[in-house]
Amino acid sequence: MRKLKSFYYCVLIALCNSVVFSSCNQGAFEDREDWSEVVKLYVDAELGEYRPWGHPTDAEPLDGLKIKESKDADWEIIPMNGIDGFTHSLGWEFYLEVEKVHLANPPADASNIRYRLIKIVEEQKARTLEFPTLEVKGGFVNSYKANIFEPVHFYLQGNDYMLQDLRELCDSLVFDIPWLKGNRLSRKIYFNAGGITKLTSGWDHRFILPMGGICNIKAYKDGNVVYQDGVSVSLTNDKDFLMYNWEEITESMNSSIGYVNFVDEGHEFLSTHYFVNETPIAKVSLSNPTDDTLGWLYEYLRKLYREPLYNSESYVQEQYKKLFTDIDNRETAQHIWQTASSLIALIYWYDTDEDITQYYIKAEPIK
Repeated sequence: MRKLKSFYYCVLIALCNSVVFSSCNQGAFEDREDWSEVVKLYVDAELGEYRPWGHPTDAEPLDGLKIKESKDADWEIIPMNGIDGFTHSLGWEFYLEVEKVHLANPPADASNIRYRLIKIVEEQKARTLEFPTLEVKGGFVNSYKANIFEPVHFYLQGNDYMLQDLRELCDSLVFDIPWLKGNRLSRKIYFNAGGITKLTSGWDHRFILPMGGICNIKAYKDGNVVYQDGVSVSLTNDKDFLMYNWEEITESMNSSIGYVNFVDEGHEFLSTHYFVNETPIAKVSLSNPTDDTLGWLYEYLRKLYREPLYNSESYVQEQYKKLFTDIDNRETAQHIWQTASSLIALIYWYDTDEDITQYYIKAEPIK
């Protein structure tokens, strides 16, 4: 009986201590005070989407202020009335000095931070983010005309904040030539990925076929096209042979000229020219030959000059020796075309001593 009374006595003492501790602890929370500090806030010109505590998930979000304490910080969304004494103006950016109040006992459904406006340090009209336009040097009213192999200089026309704007507006910007039949070509001129940002604001491209159409730039965001602009380009084939007018060749070259293909680096051309018995000779080849070079050059010449005049291998070689001024014993003519001003041959060249093979186009004026 004594042991049972002792047990009840211990339980009673423990309960009393628990009540006293709980009361003291609750008092400690109630005794806490709010505290504040003075900070600077950036307020964005645009509003954000604000979802207060308890806001239905299927309901439209409310408008909210976008704020941050440093330029590098992420935007935080607070209620429109989240800064006492401040009224937001859409389209204006603000830099504020505020009292940031930390609430000791905030409401269960609200933030523990309150802001009170001290003063507006700076306010300015927000700069509108802009995509650049695609332009061509020397173009007129978004159009440009050039001969094949002449350099066409494209460039991006924009404001002084082009790179910063592109970072905000898109993930990549692509230059696109959609009208090259069966061989649509494009190249990124801006991208921002993996911490690497690159922008090409101007570039040369040399078209190799007399065609025409709209060249585009397209901006992509999350895999979707969000902007595009274009300029019309018309290409002609008005010279005697590709990039040459025979009367303009006045002296021999000891080196080659390269022709940049901005969107298809695998098919860039080289050219050189010289004189034999006062006859100008031109040679044109691919700078990066492959196993398919002969077939590719043949199809290219067919697109320009249709079917060749001479096709049979033995007969072609015989005609080549009759028609052309410059004959190299290592050359075997594969096909010969004739235009109003030029003789053009597709050549297979092989050096038995060095075991070297080359394919190139050779041309000279008609005698």
